[in-house]
Amino acid sequence: MHKAHSLNALPGVDHGFCSIDDPLRPDDMFICKQVHSASVIEWQPGQLANTIEADGVLTHSRQPIAVITADCLPILIAGGEWVAAIHGGWKGLQRGIIDNAVQRFIDKGITADQLRVAIGPSIKPCCYEVSAAFIAEFQADQGHVWQHGQAPWSVEQPTPLQAPHITPPHARQTGSAWFDLSGYGLLLLQAAGVKGEHIEVSDVCTYCTSPMFASYRRRTHHTEEPKTLIYSWIVRTGQ
Repeated sequence: MHKAHSLNALPGVDHGFCSIDDPLRPDDMFICKQVHSASVIEWQPGQLANTIEADGVLTHSRQPIAVITADCLPILIAGGEWVAAIHGGWKGLQRGIIDNAVQRFIDKGITADQLRVAIGPSIKPCCYEVSAAFIAEFQADQGHVWQHGQAPWSVEQPTPLQAPHITPPHARQTGSAWFDLSGYGLLLLQAAGVKGEHIEVSDVCTYCTSPMFASYRRRTHHTEEPKTLIYSWIVRTGQ
């Protein structure tokens, strides 16, 4: 079970980033039918898991909520009496899911600077190669997000943040770049008003840090690997 220090410090909140067979994983988690959208819903009693198309869910009940990932960003948010779980692939991030999630909290009377956010294990730029065409299109559409700072990619393949247990992939395309998905998510969170010091980003790379973490991309490169997923959950434990 992977934990974030920032959320661990909050009273009345429990969370985790884990595998489906982790014994500490809640049994009755609510998960949306994830479709790489920007939609964030509020959990309601009677909703069936994996039936409502959305990529984020929030609640102030004691219902455990979760997202599933295998390279994308699992984003857990706590503020006031509310918690949220967000699935952040590049498509959902580009479409505005972080703004939508933060706005959900604002609508409940919780300001962005009150939020505490944890981004769990995800693919890091050491292992996330993207095409030159992807970068050109992304810059044209999203360049305003980093107009005063560093774009979330590099031409040179970065060194893993942790000592890798699996060899990072070699470049497979000419003129490609190495995309920092969690760095992009961090930029969007700060642009939405979340304080940088209130955001914790795991340095675990789902591709190279350990075989225990699910990685869609690693499985496409190593097809003998069994399919698995990361379950990122959060629940209010207080009254």
